[in-house]
Amino acid sequence: MPEQFIKTRLTGFSTLELLIALSLMVIIMTGAVSAVSSAQYWFLTAQVSAEALYKNKALLAEIMKVRTSDFQNVSSTIPALSLDVHVPSDASCLAGGLCYVKGLHVLDISSCAKKARASVSWTLGPRYGTSSVLTETYLSNFAEIAAVGGDCLVTLPKGQWGSTPPQLGSQLTQAPKGATGIDVLGEYSYVTSNLGPYLQIFKISPDAHVAPMLVGSSSEGAIRLNDIDVVRDFSTNRLYAYVTQHSTTTQLAVYDVTEPTNPILLIQLPLFNVASNGSFPQGWRVMVYGGQLFMVSRETTGPELHVFSLLNPQLPLEINIANVNLNRTVNDMVVRDEVIGGVTRRFLYLAASSDLKEVGVYDVTGIVPIEITAVNLNGSADASSLYLVGNKLYIGRKNSASPELYVFDVRKLIVGEVGLLGSSEVGTEVVSLAGSGDLLFLGTGKNDEELQIWSNDISQWSNGTANAGRLSYRGSPRLAPLGIDMSGDNIYVLSQSLTQPETLSVLYTP
Repeated sequence: MPEQFIKTRLTGFSTLELLIALSLMVIIMTGAVSAVSSAQYWFLTAQVSAEALYKNKALLAEIMKVRTSDFQNVSSTIPALSLDVHVPSDASCLAGGLCYVKGLHVLDISSCAKKARASVSWTLGPRYGTSSVLTETYLSNFAEIAAVGGDCLVTLPKGQWGSTPPQLGSQLTQAPKGATGIDVLGEYSYVTSNLGPYLQIFKISPDAHVAPMLVGSSSEGAIRLNDIDVVRDFSTNRLYAYVTQHSTTTQLAVYDVTEPTNPILLIQLPLFNVASNGSFPQGWRVMVYGGQLFMVSRETTGPELHVFSLLNPQLPLEINIANVNLNRTVNDMVVRDEVIGGVTRRFLYLAASSDLKEVGVYDVTGIVPIEITAVNLNGSADASSLYLVGNKLYIGRKNSASPELYVFDVRKLIVGEVGLLGSSEVGTEVVSLAGSGDLLFLGTGKNDEELQIWSNDISQWSNGTANAGRLSYRGSPRLAPLGIDMSGDNIYVLSQSLTQPETLSVLYTP
């Protein structure tokens, strides 16, 4: 019995070894097949990723090409299959094989800069998820930066502007002066007023919690100032402030503000062919662009639009035959070069008080401005503000039964078409407009809701429901017309009063 028992055990052990060996072989073979399959997957993934990266780079190269020839026309595209029959994988896609989907998302930071995200996506098969190659880049328009004297945003403001209400970082309070205009450039904010000192210069900080500090002022002109545009002359690196004066005989003045603690009045100039005893001959709005100065008076006896050459930035020379009878008061304006058919032309965009021409577009490429488009908005309310970025022109108007916010397609306007893209009810007047990325900043006359942050996605707007596109807001009492400006990550808000303290507020979001 003992001997037989031992033999039986030995036989059973040999069978068990065989079963274990077979099991191990199955495991090893399965692992080997899996390893081969995994290796093939990763090899294929590497090839596909490399081609996706190539396509992504090619897409960015296309953007760079368009940026050079027509910067403002760089815009988002709807994601679509990459179908180039000369590329093997795209030919396979046409035959039902592997496909790539490429798209471009562009955010307009300002007329000087954009942020572009190029994406190329693919799926190897139903078992796998979608993979993507994403590349982000900033695009700069150096010609535009020079044209506006450096006065524009080149990066997106940081913070949760669309989801968090603006917060007050700091504030400077002063005696009432009837503030009329604000321009922020670099480390300084420039403010004009009804009462002296008529020009004030404040040092500002990127840190919103550091309050603006008055560092310089001037009452040298001894007259109310209505508007201001400060630019840098890159050829000399000097800073000049061009201001409109509330004078019947010297409507334009130039200050050298290179040294902010000591602004120097260089010259005061009259407007050509404007009757000093006519209605409202005083200087009103001003903008410098590309070696020229554009200026308007309110509706008056004689031409309202005047164009100056800045060949010498210290001594503007009016181009006498360039003045135009607009027959309306322009409340806000902007100038920008546009490319049409490969040719660069210069256009002036107007928001005006008028029954028939609240929105106007002039071709100012040549010596004599030519009216291209005039838009009559519904109702009788006047247009009061505008903002131009990318291919969109935003118009704000006085409180009305009709919408107070509009957006137009610039590419349509500059060829004589209306090009209305959308409008929305705000429920109050829109006295100032700014923006960046996918946001609009509205300065309004609504109590406790003077500064409003809106989405520029017009699908969220409504003509029947006020504030349908609004994301957040903040109170800023007595906000001045055209009283908001942006710099860095902050918004600067100017209040206006002749009887109550005025403030220069710095707003931010975390």
